[in-house]
Amino acid sequence: MALKKYDKEEMLKQEEAEKEKVEESTNKIQMTIEANNLVDEELKKAPLDASQETLCKNIEEARQVYFDASKKQKRISTIITVCTMLVLVGALVLMIVLSQQYNWITWVSIGIMVVVLVAVFVYNRFARNQLSKKAEEYISKLYSEIDNYLFAGENFAELSYKPQGQLKDEIFFDARFYKDLKNTRSRNLVSVQYKGKLFVACDIAGNVLVKNRLSPMFLGKFYDYVNSYDKEGKRIIMQIKGGELSRPIDDVDDLKLVEGNDTFAIYTNDEEWRKVLKQNVISEICKLRIDKTLIDVIVSIRPGKTSIGIDYVDEFMNIPVDHEFDFNLVRRTKADLEKVLTILDEIK
Repeated sequence: MALKKYDKEEMLKQEEAEKEKVEESTNKIQMTIEANNLVDEELKKAPLDASQETLCKNIEEARQVYFDASKKQKRISTIITVCTMLVLVGALVLMIVLSQQYNWITWVSIGIMVVVLVAVFVYNRFARNQLSKKAEEYISKLYSEIDNYLFAGENFAELSYKPQGQLKDEIFFDARFYKDLKNTRSRNLVSVQYKGKLFVACDIAGNVLVKNRLSPMFLGKFYDYVNSYDKEGKRIIMQIKGGELSRPIDDVDDLKLVEGNDTFAIYTNDEEWRKVLKQNVISEICKLRIDKTLIDVIVSIRPGKTSIGIDYVDEFMNIPVDHEFDFNLVRRTKADLEKVLTILDEIK
């Protein structure tokens, strides 16, 4: 009996110790996030130069055109809805009151209802199409200004961007961040030569099926670049751990956890992984700050390709419509992109 009591006490102690370890790790991450938030706030205080002000002005003008058109369309739709209801009610009352006295009233009333409903349907379809065109114009202007700004350096050439462009599902799936991905939705597809090799970037959501509904497992920016890693069947994947919104990578059943701490975890089936993911590379990856904007970072290295996924909060990824464009979105994207390029340079 004493032995069983001892075992139970030891189990309780172990469980308590593990709980304390998890809480300590969570607290450390939260402290890191709070400290990084202060750094981000300092970054936002930098004044804009002339080119940045021009970028903001051009995007804001395009946003305002779409926003005004959207407000106007809502007002017109409200007026049309009210008028339609009045006409339909009037025609119905007319039919009820006079149909017994004048048989033709019924057909006239029905005709009025049909004509009004058809006219409203046609107008609404036309109005939606017109508003969609203005939305596409705004999105095209938004991304063309941002992409030309982000990829203007001397190391870039042959820039091609498609604001409505879709990254092929298999390119994202091949990075193997998560299992059971069903599809992706992406936009702002960028293809550019970076130091003579193809560099691809986009905004993307990688979706899984949850209760018969698609839900994003990853939402953020995805970067894909050519590398010289040539070990067939081998791969290395690293994740910078985030806060409560972070979702640990799970497509690692065939890999071994080779290094992990409160900051990151590395999985691989390559015994010589340190020759690729050197300490200076790990240090560079850790410079991508987890804060209130950036949720986590995933780096996937496999033969011929290195992919980096930066998971951001929804607000950062949303296209601004009902509020002014904030250049700090671009400023943060550029700062993180520069870190991504440094990482890719080091991995080679």
